Amino acid sequence: MRADLERLLISEEDLVELTGFERHKVLPPTQLTTKQIAWQRAIAIAVFIITFVTFASIFLPSLRVAGTVFLISLTLSALSLAIEIAEVAILCLLVALASFIYSIYVLMGATLGIILLCLGLAIAFGGLAFVLTKVLTKQWRNYHSAEAKSGISPTVLRLLKEVDKCNKVIHDINVFDQLQDAGNAIKLESRESAIAAIRITRNDIVRALKTERILRENPDFHPDRFNIDLNAFEAIHINDRAQEYGRIFDTTMQIAIDVQKAMAELHEFSADF
Repeated sequence: MRADLERLLISEEDLVELTGFERHKVLPPTQLTTKQIAWQRAIAIAVFIITFVTFASIFLPSLRVAGTVFLISLTLSALSLAIEIAEVAILCLLVALASFIYSIYVLMGATLGIILLCLGLAIAFGGLAFVLTKVLTKQWRNYHSAEAKSGISPTVLRLLKEVDKCNKVIHDINVFDQLQDAGNAIKLESRESAIAAIRITRNDIVRALKTERILRENPDFHPDRFNIDLNAFEAIHINDRAQEYGRIFDTTMQIAIDVQKAMAELHEFSADF
């Protein structure tokens, strides 16, 4: 990224300094993490295995003992991992593995109909478990997100959205620069004016965040008693920005138009090549 763009980015470290809190701790991300997705899949697979063993034990009496041992060992292993007793967890896993191998041996002599029935039920319950964990995780995240947002000023939330928009425009211009550096015959005609508009927007956002933090940390302060004009802070509100913000918006919209034109030129260039 070129130096002029890098200086305009508002990083997470900058936001911590401006707002006094870490955004990712107060406002959890909307997307699930890789670890959370892995846990959802692990739960679905566990339900699939447990359901298959349970129904196989019901339909095949010779599997009841092995199935019971498998389920108990698996449960004890999970509990041991939860309380961090590795030796017990490994021992229970070995017992579960042995009972699982024996169950497979018994199933090899079972009829195809019983096996398909157990598989179908296991797939149904496993899929249901996956959907339920996904829904419950989403509801839990929405609840905590709403709870976290309730303690944050709406002005801060609005300003954080503006920070993301500003950074997004900067990254878009950076992509343009990379395409140019790669030798593509494209030109961002409004680059300089866009940089100037972004600089104005960034300065306004930074000033508003600083002002909000000062007022938040000094709730007993009453500016009206000292004839202090805070119109500059109020002016950052999107609906009140009028001509200045409209000019900035028009410039950033021009960036999007230029991006589309440049991509069309790039596609034509690739087709000719």
